[in-house]
Amino acid sequence: MAIDFKPKLGLLLAILLFGVAACEAVNAIADAIDQISDGAPCNVNNGCLGGKCLTESELGFPGGYCTTLNCESQGCTGFSSECFRTELAGKSVTACYELCDFDGSCERASEGYQCVQLQDTPVCLPPTAVNAPVQGSTGSGCSNNLQCNGEGATCLTTFFGGYCSQLGCSTDADCLDNNPCVTLEDSSTACLRGCESDDDCRFGYSCTQYAGSNICLESNSSGPRNPDGEDDGASCVANINCKGGTCIRANEEEGGATSYPGGYCTTRDCASNDDCNGDSICIARTRSTACFDVCESNSDCRDGYECRSTPEGGSVCDSIVEAVAPDPNQNAFEVQCGSEKNLTFTMPDGTIGFYIAPFAPGGQKVVPNVLRNPNGSSLNIPSEYEWLAVNPELLGSLAPIQFPASDASNFRDAFGPGEYTLEVSTQASELCWYVIPKTSPGTQLDINLYFVGTSISANEAQGSSSVRRVEQVVQSIYNDMGVTAQVANYIDASDSVSQQYGIIRDFYDVFNLVATSEATGDTADEALTVNVFLIEDFNISEAPGLLGVSTGIPGMAGLHGNSGAGLVFSAASLGRDDQQLGQTMAHEIGHFVGLRHTTEHYGSAHDPITDTPECLAPDLAFLCEDSDNFMFAFALGGEQNDTTPGQAFVVQRSALIK
Repeated sequence: MAIDFKPKLGLLLAILLFGVAACEAVNAIADAIDQISDGAPCNVNNGCLGGKCLTESELGFPGGYCTTLNCESQGCTGFSSECFRTELAGKSVTACYELCDFDGSCERASEGYQCVQLQDTPVCLPPTAVNAPVQGSTGSGCSNNLQCNGEGATCLTTFFGGYCSQLGCSTDADCLDNNPCVTLEDSSTACLRGCESDDDCRFGYSCTQYAGSNICLESNSSGPRNPDGEDDGASCVANINCKGGTCIRANEEEGGATSYPGGYCTTRDCASNDDCNGDSICIARTRSTACFDVCESNSDCRDGYECRSTPEGGSVCDSIVEAVAPDPNQNAFEVQCGSEKNLTFTMPDGTIGFYIAPFAPGGQKVVPNVLRNPNGSSLNIPSEYEWLAVNPELLGSLAPIQFPASDASNFRDAFGPGEYTLEVSTQASELCWYVIPKTSPGTQLDINLYFVGTSISANEAQGSSSVRRVEQVVQSIYNDMGVTAQVANYIDASDSVSQQYGIIRDFYDVFNLVATSEATGDTADEALTVNVFLIEDFNISEAPGLLGVSTGIPGMAGLHGNSGAGLVFSAASLGRDDQQLGQTMAHEIGHFVGLRHTTEHYGSAHDPITDTPECLAPDLAFLCEDSDNFMFAFALGGEQNDTTPGQAFVVQRSALIK
């Protein structure tokens, strides 16, 4: 909540807390804030947290509409609105409008509000008050199929910002508004947005002749979204502050704690450094890309940020990660702690692989460098095992790593019995670590399913047909790899956790949420479970449409209650698109047990599995042989259930597959 409004919130707290039990007050406060935030109905200005009520009689907003004016300097109220340069009563102003729900709907639909595309962003407004196309029309931005209209509606998520289409058309008459039915390079057909000039297309698209029609396709010459905005890395309170069009919110809380202090401008969905603004580079985020300001040392970054190296090369100013370290006293595994940076351990006879997890309880970064093998050979991890050297960049002080994570001939039988030494670099005075050997391929995957602020409880989930369909998709994919997957425990998160993390607004909230996990038993078998958190939804500005996140590749196995101990998923599609939710869950669990994407964003890299297809242009998914694989980088809306024997080889050697 913007700091400008704390006096009003203080008064609201005093009113609500009088005579209300503390546990009830938390929910009451949240409900009350929703009722007066941007987009809420109103009669008078002082009935709105942002201080302005747009009335029906004066401006055509049925039932009144709360907003915040001059939002380019003070931001919006609530967590589901955005700031736009717009026109009200003939005057150019900036005002906040409420974003649409996951499925492209509006809570106030019965009053005449619809989800429209205002400056390429879906917001709930009365169509008569603004001149904007309805969300779901051909060519609209989207993040899932439910946001698109028409028979066979599909969101092409490989396009910049998503692209509403209809697949399998025969003629233009099969398309909404008679848009062109176009034959693609793989001979399939799709409805794409027709145009006469670039002005008919969204930002990032231009009017291009293709297959005999003029249609809106992605353009490489769009320039910055907001030319008058600040460069990537600058502070901000709203998207319109930034050249790239995205402000990663400060996420302010009482006491001034922020995940991105002062906000952080970025350009999302970048294809290369050329798409960035200022002195910034394009780096991969979870199923997305974004631009971050480059640096050489922490002194180059603002307060609250640190200079962090990236897997793509180079270093950027990113928010300081305050990882929650594991408790070394969890007794299911023999955790060793000391000052030694060369970790020596012996694997027993019959070993076919192992998992080792070094971590710094004090929060200092830990980087595995070299693994020295029993035969005297050594493996340089950053250069020869780079596809599994990502955790120090994700988790900083937690650096779990798995051997083998490839079925290539030089790895598949290379990690047997004997004495090993893992050399790590860290400034930590104390380093802890534990090892889990694998003596046979695993066949059992156990899941702890947490419910965090969702409309369904743990008890209800056990009898829910929708939850069962999601589980069946996960089970089917892992069964193809010789692994039986099951939910071992259904768990309700506490009221305080649900209140704080029911909607995730920042990537680092993901780490904080999984750190609330708890072991469900004292034995190693009980501890080796995957924590899966179902939340109400994500609302992360640089990753719109995010479906799920894994906190590590691989994650922390066996030790719970830390920043690398689980996965987080949106439950917004539960009961609406259970197939997609199940595929996403299987995909992120794949990361958690050691798998990379078959092809990374823009074809920049491929996984180390020998039998997975590769693609040079994954954004053109219809050309990719791996687009049906469950570890493809994009969710395409169809069935992506394929696995390979090479993936099965790696999964069965994960510490979490028993």
